[in-house]
Amino acid sequence: MKAGPSRLLLVSLVAFATLLGACSPGIASPSPNAIRRVALMHVGTDHNPPSLATLVAGLGDLGWFDGSASPVMQQLIGDKTMVQGRMKQVQGQYDGQRIQLIWRNLDPAQPDQVVEQAREFVRERVDLIVAFEDKSIRAAQDATAEPGNRIPVVFLHPSDPVRDGLVESLSHPGGNLTGVWGARDPVAKQLEFYRQIMPKPQPLRLLTLIDKTDPATARDLLTEARDAAGKLGVELDEREAANDAGLEAAFHSVRPGAVDGTFILSPSLRLSFSKKILGLAAEANLPVQAHRKEWVDPQKIDHGALFSLGVDVGPVGTAAARFVDSILKGAQPADLPAQEVPRVEFALSLRRAAELGITVPDDVKTQADLVYP
Repeated sequence: MKAGPSRLLLVSLVAFATLLGACSPGIASPSPNAIRRVALMHVGTDHNPPSLATLVAGLGDLGWFDGSASPVMQQLIGDKTMVQGRMKQVQGQYDGQRIQLIWRNLDPAQPDQVVEQAREFVRERVDLIVAFEDKSIRAAQDATAEPGNRIPVVFLHPSDPVRDGLVESLSHPGGNLTGVWGARDPVAKQLEFYRQIMPKPQPLRLLTLIDKTDPATARDLLTEARDAAGKLGVELDEREAANDAGLEAAFHSVRPGAVDGTFILSPSLRLSFSKKILGLAAEANLPVQAHRKEWVDPQKIDHGALFSLGVDVGPVGTAAARFVDSILKGAQPADLPAQEVPRVEFALSLRRAAELGITVPDDVKTQADLVYP
């Protein structure tokens, strides 16, 4: 019995769909011994995200490379030759390894670089993209938006995955993105701690650094900061900056004694220009707050902040490793609920306070999770 035209058309469509699926750049069904290629991207050449090391360690614990390879991989990722705007590929050519990590740390002064890098990962047909923080996440989301480019993306440290349109909901991401996030922008609480640490003078005047091109700042954070400042007796001396030159101009435009401290409002400035801000604040002999305890710890190279309030980033990398593991084993990002790491740490440097002539009240010290002498 001859097949009719409609039946032939149906068979042809099924065959075409099968071929199209085989050519898709997303996760296919590789052989058990295939080396999986995972791209990792971050914007901020003056630092590596701390969650990077715990992500790599977590992948090692999950068996993606043997025990001897894991610390080697961590050492390579922490290598200072990867910063200063250079992009270095880390290839894990170790015995027993089943994964290749491709690390790119991108220059915030070249915004087109991250966009092109995300597109390049798609062209290279990597198995999965891990994107750290807002700029890299947005670039990865845009590069994988077309149906033929739907490579899975695991995000770390977005400002808010639902508000920013990364997922439909935390429990049902619904697309090709999922990952881990934490409370990174407790603006009102940061101002409250500033006020408690420095009860005098009244009002407390803070040089407030704002990048109005940062979506989170324009949408929510500036309004939140102004509202909190009004209630706390804090004056925000708002200065706009989006790069090194803008930050220098902001600090140099303030006459000595006009402000009592520095408040970094925009996430884009904290994430991409941390070392620059710490240096300028030190030159001006002004305290500055941070979102990471590493800025406060005197044993770290890039320290100098008076206090920090932000999410504990170590567990973020460990949790992200489990997402990577699940997706590489066949899970779909749409079905993996995004995970919140709710723990926020308050760290305080008594050494920096003494250098600035600040006497920290005892009740503030007792609130701190970490006190560095």
